[in-house]
Amino acid sequence: MASHRITTHTDVRPEGELAGYIYDLAAQLRGPRRIREAILNELRDGLDHATEDHIAAGLPPDQATTAAITQFGTPHAVADAFGGELATAYARRTIVWFIATGPLVGIWWLLLFHPSPWRTGLIALLGSIPVIPLIVVAIATAGGTLATTGRLMRWLPETGPRWALAATTAIATLCMVGDLTMITMLMVSGMPTRPLAVIAMAASLTRIACSITTVRHITRLRSR
Repeated sequence: MASHRITTHTDVRPEGELAGYIYDLAAQLRGPRRIREAILNELRDGLDHATEDHIAAGLPPDQATTAAITQFGTPHAVADAFGGELATAYARRTIVWFIATGPLVGIWWLLLFHPSPWRTGLIALLGSIPVIPLIVVAIATAGGTLATTGRLMRWLPETGPRWALAATTAIATLCMVGDLTMITMLMVSGMPTRPLAVIAMAASLTRIACSITTVRHITRLRSR
């Protein structure tokens, strides 16, 4: 049998036992789309080969399909088996997003409250940007999680899916606290509204919204 590419998932359950099985499985997989599609394509190929083996053993095509599906297990059981891999992939992708957007958000606040940080000492910088310790903790947590869920696992202790999700939640929370702190500082500072302040606030509000979405998604993942 030829390989089948799984690229979409509609609201209409397809006809056929094998197609319906893949549909039900796709509905229960939670994680980055690219990895979900790779898993579904791999499972579809495996089911095709298992069906061929059962047909070669003498079963009619319909019974061979049923036997192959039974051999693989229920959609819920298969989804649970891949849950850890997908959760870790989601955590890594989300952490990378926070690392990438951190400087893009922070630079506006730095330019707004402390436009010349190289001209003053650390104390003055901390007074202007008090969330710097939170940033340091978030970066350390992000770096440690990425290191212990990727290629460096061969030399470092591995971080499991639940701990990876917990670390991602912590990073999202730290970012929310930091952004809310900076917005509050702006509101109470009496600083006149100017384009730089609008940009900084918009950047933080966007990241707060993404952080809330991240925490909600992780809550759903951990409740499975």
